[in-house]
Amino acid sequence: MQAAAVSGTLHHPCMAIVFGCILLCSQEVFAGDAFRTHHHRHAKILHEDHATADSGCGYSGAKIVFTSLYGATAKAPWLNCAVESAMSKKGNDSVVVLTDNIEEFTASWPNSLPSPAVLVDIKSCFANTPLQPWLESPQLASALFRQQNIADALRLAVIYKNGGTYLDLDIIALQDKAFSLAGALSAQKACTEGCEEGWLNNAYLSFPPQHPFMYQLLIAFVLKFEGSLWGQGGPVLVSTLYNILLCADPIAAQSECAGVDVLPAQRLSPVGWTDAQQRLSSTPSQPEFDFHDPEFWAVHIYHSAWNETCIPRPSVLEEILLEHCPTVSMYSSDLNYC
Repeated sequence: MQAAAVSGTLHHPCMAIVFGCILLCSQEVFAGDAFRTHHHRHAKILHEDHATADSGCGYSGAKIVFTSLYGATAKAPWLNCAVESAMSKKGNDSVVVLTDNIEEFTASWPNSLPSPAVLVDIKSCFANTPLQPWLESPQLASALFRQQNIADALRLAVIYKNGGTYLDLDIIALQDKAFSLAGALSAQKACTEGCEEGWLNNAYLSFPPQHPFMYQLLIAFVLKFEGSLWGQGGPVLVSTLYNILLCADPIAAQSECAGVDVLPAQRLSPVGWTDAQQRLSSTPSQPEFDFHDPEFWAVHIYHSAWNETCIPRPSVLEEILLEHCPTVSMYSSDLNYC
């Protein structure tokens, strides 16, 4: 679908120059020597190597991908539920969780299920992409949110190199349709009703390997990197690039937009982040959210909305866990419920 409603575009003239040069020709000149050097280095990396059977990311082939880095392991039931729900829809071998600590992930994973954890070497995974020099850069070394930015970059690298579908760990699949697309982003909105779809997010990325839109995301991530800001490599980056490339315009869209669809928010985020806890805490007898609606392919739980909060019993969220990740539900501690 077209995403004319996407807002928040940053209409800065320098941004237009930078991305225009990237898209039109490697011979075009950036508005400064720093940008020119940056672009030619990345263009060289692009042409030197393409995705191979061994991408350096710890696995091969297009899969459903989750990441769990720097202690952000799946300790909450809904996080493990996201993984089990994907495995139940597409098969155990179709899902990987990239982690820097296998033991830590396994400690919270039901031992009756095969572990999807794969140890990822960040340096190897970023090799032969624009992220390779960025990983060793002084800007990243001094970044206030270094780990969060590396985690944001990892999803871009693995989907660019291997293809497949990336999901945040707080997105629980309700149908296998969420994994059937090749070239898709997702819209999001703050609330369930009365809010416009304002941003595209990086919580869901579904692309074939080496899709040009994903490569432009890699370049934009490095060029616009600001280590003192939280989340700049997320929805702001995806939405801005989508608008700069004119992807919503069927006539003027750049070639990098080919095959890129935008799912409406109701497909993967049918509840908004401001009211997720309220609606998912409602009782099954008086539900504020019907997760059986065929229009909903997944539900974004929004982990940050549940910090220090237990899962009410009974509740819609408990019903979701029981239906879509029964093993995780049985394995979870009673301390997670109230």
